[in-house]
Amino acid sequence: MLSELSNPNGYDILIVKYLDDDISSEEKELLRNWILQSKENENYFRDYVSIWEASNIILQDKKNAQIKLEEFNQKQSRLRRRKLISWATSSAAAVMLLLITLQFFTPYQWFGERVQTFTSENSKKEIVLPDGSHVWLNANSSISYAKSFERSRKVKLTGEALFDVVKSAGKNFTVETSNIKIEVLGTVFLVNDKAGSDITETVLESGLVNITINGTGEDFNLKPGELFQYNSTDESSTIEQVNASSYTGWIATSLSFTNIPMSELIIQLEKWYNIDIVCNNKSILNIPVSITIDDEPLEETLFLLSQIVSLSWSAESVNRIILN
Repeated sequence: MLSELSNPNGYDILIVKYLDDDISSEEKELLRNWILQSKENENYFRDYVSIWEASNIILQDKKNAQIKLEEFNQKQSRLRRRKLISWATSSAAAVMLLLITLQFFTPYQWFGERVQTFTSENSKKEIVLPDGSHVWLNANSSISYAKSFERSRKVKLTGEALFDVVKSAGKNFTVETSNIKIEVLGTVFLVNDKAGSDITETVLESGLVNITINGTGEDFNLKPGELFQYNSTDESSTIEQVNASSYTGWIATSLSFTNIPMSELIIQLEKWYNIDIVCNNKSILNIPVSITIDDEPLEETLFLLSQIVSLSWSAESVNRIILN
């Protein structure tokens, strides 16, 4: 893949694979890093996505666009000798469709049709959607949505976000992820669909949501205080009662807890510092902890915890901490 990216059109190939839902976790991370490198890269990606979306409108739906791409690829099949060439022809097919689209759309219509927002490894962002709903985007996440919600209220999410959705008569609010679709009218809920993870989860704080599994169509209704988890590896689904605030506290500017179980504090720290924490010492999980965290580095917080609770810790990697 790195050799493919060494040519000028390498990231065009990744963008096409991303838009065609045929991109690996490694490729998605490469694309995300490239987008975050500069404002120019971010604008290029947004414009590409806007034109792609416009081409889908011209063709009525994505299925028709896919048919056109497949027809073009079949005509080019004799020229395909390597994987890169295969994706280059797909990219050329996409460009051909986009150029046709430009004949039917004014610049205002096909530029800025969709809004794309990304966060880097150490950043969080609050977003106000066109209908007034609020979204808090956690680190290493992205969200896209139409500039106007006149026809529908639909967003696409990669990563983690907390949604506070306003009610709109007759218009459901839909969140699409790689594995599930969540529909609501007005509610507060969290969605976590991190790239590279087999688990997609939704935690409901208030209201009601309906969750549909992509592919199977199986659906679930979630009640406040419930956690839904879907495992894409074995296609299993679970629902359990949780303390919803343990999953949503990362949106605050500081964390302050009084007598919170260590098990719930670990969840908060994972989201606050965007890391994974493995606790091998199960005896400490039910110990109540009182602690306040502002902008302290992770090492300082872990040192403070080691003074409160009898534990030791080690870094297995930059983003993975082991508690013993």
